[in-house]
Amino acid sequence: MNKKIMVTYVLRVLGVILVLIYFFGGSVVFNLFPGLEGKSLNPVFYVGVLFYFAGAALYYLFNRQERESKSHGENRK
Repeated sequence: MNKKIMVTYVLRVLGVILVLIYFFGGSVVFNLFPGLEGKSLNPVFYVGVLFYFAGAALYYLFNRQERESKSHGENRK
């Protein structure tokens, strides 16, 4: 598999993990980092969404370029 495509999957998985931490892992984060107690986990959610959308957008761009190159190669044969 192409390395660029693998990076997009890693970004999307990391985004999903961060969003799940926001929804279900608040107590774990506060136990690991007691200095965050009383602070919001909203940045974790926003960074997770940002990573997911960045991975999805990059996948779309890379996949579109690959499909165009394949279609141009098939038309020339």
